[in-house]
Amino acid sequence: MNINTIKDQVRRKLRKLKRDPKRFLIDSKGYKAAQFSWKKAIKLGSFLWVVCCFSVAILYYGIIASDRYVSEASIIIKQADQVKILPDALSMLGLGGSNHQDVLVIHTYLSSWDMLHQLDKALGLKAHYQSEQADWFSRLPSDASNEAFLEYYRAHLEIKLDELSGILTIQLQAFEPEYARKVVTLMLKEGESFINRLGHQVALEQLNFVESEVARSHERMQVERDKMLAFQNRHKLVSPEATSSAMQGVVAELDAELVRQSAELKRLQIYMNPKAPDVVAAKDKVEALTRQLAQEKQRLTSSDAQSLNEVNAEYQGVQVQTQLAADVYKTGLVSMEQARVEAYRKLKHLLVVGEPTAAQEAQYPRRLYNLATIGVLLCLFYGLVVMGLATLREHQD
Repeated sequence: MNINTIKDQVRRKLRKLKRDPKRFLIDSKGYKAAQFSWKKAIKLGSFLWVVCCFSVAILYYGIIASDRYVSEASIIIKQADQVKILPDALSMLGLGGSNHQDVLVIHTYLSSWDMLHQLDKALGLKAHYQSEQADWFSRLPSDASNEAFLEYYRAHLEIKLDELSGILTIQLQAFEPEYARKVVTLMLKEGESFINRLGHQVALEQLNFVESEVARSHERMQVERDKMLAFQNRHKLVSPEATSSAMQGVVAELDAELVRQSAELKRLQIYMNPKAPDVVAAKDKVEALTRQLAQEKQRLTSSDAQSLNEVNAEYQGVQVQTQLAADVYKTGLVSMEQARVEAYRKLKHLLVVGEPTAAQEAQYPRRLYNLATIGVLLCLFYGLVVMGLATLREHQD
């Protein structure tokens, strides 16, 4: 066949395609081969493979497949200073108060290995998913690694976030409804503990530092008080200042009495004999008052370490240190209370909008949906195989 003949055939086919595309397709060899192959396939019973596969799916989803129950809970995250005693509707929905970043953090934590490890440690989640009561295709393999376990857990966990209200919805699948509810309840508890540790860590460190400083200042105050007591016991004085004031009063009285007795002595010496009994007695009183006054002044102002002025100066130093330690301790107590308030203010809470539920009906597997999907996919696959075989035969021809 020469080139001109081929060109003429191509032109005729193009004109036919342009004039009547449907007829062109029906008259084509590929369509005839596909129609022949399809009829032959049905005649030979190859479509029975599709029927058999679909029957196996019906058998599995109808009898063998294990039921999976879903427990659902809804939460929002609120900071302690945002929680009201009687929250209004907007606060309950998290509007204007929910920390979006904290919600994303708890979203990640709930699907993490740390959370899975806590659930498995407390409730034996891995053993539950590997239970022989579940069918072979639904349960976790007995030799599954940690990575496979985590992937299986995430496949049975669904977390949805409402961007508008900040509500986080948790859905977990398990083979028993009550067990699923226990797992979700523990997830909420561990999630609240985690978010508190995360947001409260800095405040706790600050509070621990303040508490240690308060304890140290309290010890210092006790030491200074012990020094003051030892000082008072050593000098047999409760208050050197009061004693000094009393001694000054005594000196003043002695000084005044000495002046009166000296005046009386001079008056007597004017008209009496120096050896007269009254004059001698007056002289003795003046001399006694003079000695007593000198002695009391020496106790007040002597350079001796036991003198009242030295004792009072030392006492004032001890008293200042004791008072300073007490003031530091009081300031520490105030700071500690402020740190506690700040720590509470930074505390976050998981407010449960919807408590974990115990399902009465199994939501998984979705039998009708899965069977319909499998049926459509089997028919499409079968059609593609038949069309592929028809195309191969056309090329062979």
